[in-house]
Amino acid sequence: MLVTHDTIGWVTIALVWLGHVTVTGAELFQSAGHWGLISELSDPERRGEYQGAARLGGTAGQVWAPAAFTFLAISWDTPGWLLIGAVVVVAAIGMHPAARAAERFLQADHSRGTADLPA
Repeated sequence: MLVTHDTIGWVTIALVWLGHVTVTGAELFQSAGHWGLISELSDPERRGEYQGAARLGGTAGQVWAPAAFTFLAISWDTPGWLLIGAVVVVAAIGMHPAARAAERFLQADHSRGTADLPA
């Protein structure tokens, strides 16, 4: 999308199509990953609290992200698009360590919980 204002004809159409397919695929992948994180990495006894917090964070992102990304893309032009890409890449890179930390916490929490039970 970054260069479509400099292209014409079929090149523009192909780039817009490629951007659309990329965004759609990324949204589907993100949605599946989000569901996996909520269902697999939340404490089963407090799943509603985890889902509520996740939904609150998602709502905040739906409110400010479109405005911020539109501002960056329009006002900052190429640096804005690059910053948007950097934000997405940093967030994606941070997901793996965050998920692994949640897994370790749940395993430790379940180990502690079973150790306290009478035999």
